[in-house]
Amino acid sequence: MKSTCVFLLLFLSGTYSVEALKCFLCGASTSNVQCNQNTMTCSLPDNTCLTSVLTISGSSMISKLCSNNTFCAWASTTNYNNGGMSSQFSCCQTDLCNVNASSVCSLNLLLCVACLLSGLVLFESF
Repeated sequence: MKSTCVFLLLFLSGTYSVEALKCFLCGASTSNVQCNQNTMTCSLPDNTCLTSVLTISGSSMISKLCSNNTFCAWASTTNYNNGGMSSQFSCCQTDLCNVNASSVCSLNLLLCVACLLSGLVLFESF
């Protein structure tokens, strides 16, 4: 009986597969259409697609990458909009859900710059 249970457990674990999340990937792009040209498969612990938008004097830079829920939850509690600068972000958890750059929540400027820089590093490594 014990060996049957072990075999059944091994069989079920071998047939169950988890698909990794896929997100759009770009760094400091000025066009959302251009930003949606590359995708990446996230690896753990990244389980969220992140879109950040930094706007300075009317010009926007968009960054998209994989992130994690903890980071997004922390970032969503901050807000920055001062003078001609603002930073915004959105997070989602389904494949290629970060297609849009227009419906984003506010984010701290320093955090957004960090996201943009990390997106550039990830983008250049491909």
